[in-house]
Amino acid sequence: MNFACMYAFLSEDPREVFTSANSTAMRCSVMLPPVGNKAPTQLDLNIYGKNAERFSRLRKGTYVYIHGAKLRFDLESRTHSLHGGTVVQVNDQFPMLNTVVLSGRCVKDIATDDARAFKTTESGLIICNQTLSVNTGRNQADLFNFYAINTAEDKLNNAELLVNFTRKGVGLTIQGRLVTDAWKDGNGEKKSQTKIQLVSMTLAPKGTSAPAQEIKASTTLSSETAAPLWGGRGAEEESDPWSVNAGLPDLPGQYGAAPELEEAPF
Repeated sequence: MNFACMYAFLSEDPREVFTSANSTAMRCSVMLPPVGNKAPTQLDLNIYGKNAERFSRLRKGTYVYIHGAKLRFDLESRTHSLHGGTVVQVNDQFPMLNTVVLSGRCVKDIATDDARAFKTTESGLIICNQTLSVNTGRNQADLFNFYAINTAEDKLNNAELLVNFTRKGVGLTIQGRLVTDAWKDGNGEKKSQTKIQLVSMTLAPKGTSAPAQEIKASTTLSSETAAPLWGGRGAEEESDPWSVNAGLPDLPGQYGAAPELEEAPF
């Protein structure tokens, strides 16, 4: 699973990056609002098909809600991007939503003696970093760094849950939000890093040898024809640009198979 819902600000006019006889792709740099004491998150939004035609009419400075996009991560450039979904123009009073849901497998064991993976601060915070490999199709995967931060007194201690229950190869579904740290290095140069801040997680169920039971319908639909509730309209379907029949090319960047990491890639 790879599902993102975001409130964003268009940093530029959408521009066409691909077109053919039956499909269009538009791209635009967008900015996500800061979370807490973090910096705003800048990334590219890529929209396809019929949604791209509507998206092309929007202009720089527009507030939008992005529903059902896929989050991607380019390991070479170390940048995140959003792909697909539906974009709706909103105003500056719209809730600042920032939700990412990802399902995949953990790529490493967490070493509690490695401060880059797990540490406690003098103020009592517990911080744990993990990396999730999420399948993108075609036997390839994206790597997503995410972290949990909480105190020992919190009722839901995600940092300790990550340490105690996640291992290399363990299936995991996470809900989080994109956050960006910004700072200046010793030379005064501006630096930034975008990661996923964990909100909640669910471990994959353990396998079972019990035979699957047939599910039978408990109700019978009436054969009477009722007036259409939505006036004859139906929900729009959006083609996934990574599906077999979508026909869209890979976008620039190296989205290779997830490597076997000796250390966390952050």
